[in-house]
Amino acid sequence: MSNLQFQGIKIKTIQSPDGVALLMENLWLRHKAGMKQRPYNVFMVELPPPTEELAEARCKRQENSRQDEPENSMAYGFNRDE
Repeated sequence: MSNLQFQGIKIKTIQSPDGVALLMENLWLRHKAGMKQRPYNVFMVELPPPTEELAEARCKRQENSRQDEPENSMAYGFNRDE
């Protein structure tokens, strides 16, 4: 994890799945022990670019969700363009 300083906020950059697992374990153990979470901690997780397979699955999911929407979404009280 690399650390950056930004207006008094400690930013921790996590670049590996193991780093995310350690962070989650630490947060959970602090919670279970009744300890307060550290204030002003910011965690940034750098994700790898999606694989072609994942990108294709996302496109298909978006296409399917568009087909499921009613033609006149205003009838349900919301406008997607807003």
